[in-house]
Amino acid sequence: MMRMTFTTFTTGAFLLHLFLVSLFKDNASPFTFTFTSNDVSILQVVEAFTPCCNIGINNRPSYSLLRAKNAVDTSSGSTDSTSAITSATTSSGTSSGPHLITFDLDDTIFPVGPVVHDANVALMEHLASLTASLTNANNANANAPTTTTTCITQSDFIASTKFIRSELAKDGIKITYTELRKRTIQRELERISLIGIEKNDNDFSATATVDISISKEVVSNAYELWEEHRHMAAERHLYHDTIAMLDELKERFPDATIAAITNGKGNPLRMTNTIAKYFDYCISGEDDNVFPYRKPDAGIYKVAVEKYQQEYNNINTGSGSGRVSVSGSDTSSDDDDFCWIHIGDDLANDVGASAQCGAKSIWVDLDEELYNQTTHTGSGTTPSSGSGSAGAGAGTDNDNEKQQQQQPVWSTATKEEQEMRRILNEEAQKYVAARVQNLSELPDVVKNISISMGSVNV
Repeated sequence: MMRMTFTTFTTGAFLLHLFLVSLFKDNASPFTFTFTSNDVSILQVVEAFTPCCNIGINNRPSYSLLRAKNAVDTSSGSTDSTSAITSATTSSGTSSGPHLITFDLDDTIFPVGPVVHDANVALMEHLASLTASLTNANNANANAPTTTTTCITQSDFIASTKFIRSELAKDGIKITYTELRKRTIQRELERISLIGIEKNDNDFSATATVDISISKEVVSNAYELWEEHRHMAAERHLYHDTIAMLDELKERFPDATIAAITNGKGNPLRMTNTIAKYFDYCISGEDDNVFPYRKPDAGIYKVAVEKYQQEYNNINTGSGSGRVSVSGSDTSSDDDDFCWIHIGDDLANDVGASAQCGAKSIWVDLDEELYNQTTHTGSGTTPSSGSGSAGAGAGTDNDNEKQQQQQPVWSTATKEEQEMRRILNEEAQKYVAARVQNLSELPDVVKNISISMGSVNV
């Protein structure tokens, strides 16, 4: 491995350095070229020079070091944030950028906390109107006087959700989030209806039979209302630079397929007032061909890549001969130039899981002062204080404690499950190809990763 290190602040001096590097561009052995510069014109020269030697660019403090396609040198220790190190030879890529860009949704392009809260408020208001009519109807059937309706609160709803999940867990039964919410709606409506009757149990015969069952149609309508409000809330709460970032990605990489991969119920294609036009498809952990293999299982990523292969590969590669597949924890492709980049906030679910399926993973660890990442588990340090590419997303013991303390209120995870989650997050840190603290950084990071994989000819 040949190493060359230069520090320069003028374009002229850097061109001389490039001439020296070009003398070695046909060398059979890969080499590492390290440079330090804040001059934008110099960086443009570097981009132009990448067909001759695989050079990465890092001119923003919050970018992590990009790792080359074939090898990563993790022995260099601490590296200044304005340096970039790449190694391995350049692939003969023929595309103008990545073939496939996939996004997580919750806490990646909008904060999940306020989105779910708003949807829950709308649901509680709807259930309040239902319980009023149901209670009065049941009291009438039982010859009981009309009483003041007891409303369902969010804390009631969460308590029922936890109860159902816990009971199912005892028998090892898994259900979708959709089914879980529907069961909770039904349980709460039946509970409130029964309370209304029991308040008047002295006014009618103890042998009276009262039907408190809730029809599937009532439950389904209530659920659909919640899901509709979830998407409306997601559009209201999009991070301030989400649309600008997506717009720039589409402009700079017009041939790329952009998709969403999410465990939850968000679907950008239903967000028609804002971001639907930027996405080609969405894969959810609720889909029949995915569940129960949602993140961090490889199954959901397998489905996402197969959909790309079946419906979009012919468009993006021209010939469609490059077949891409995910098998177990590995991605194989007859097209060595296939470039897939996954972007998400969760170390285990997004970074580690997608990387083990063949993606280059970008960790969206957003600035806490600028963004409201609900389940933020970042390192609490700025990227400039990182320790090389292997430690680009490294956290601390305090961060792990913080993560455990910030379990969602609806979570029924045990301490053992939380500990396993912490271990998965630590393991995933080594797969971070890049880390961003602002969404506006993503287009440049995507380009740099594409360059490192030989997927951009400049």
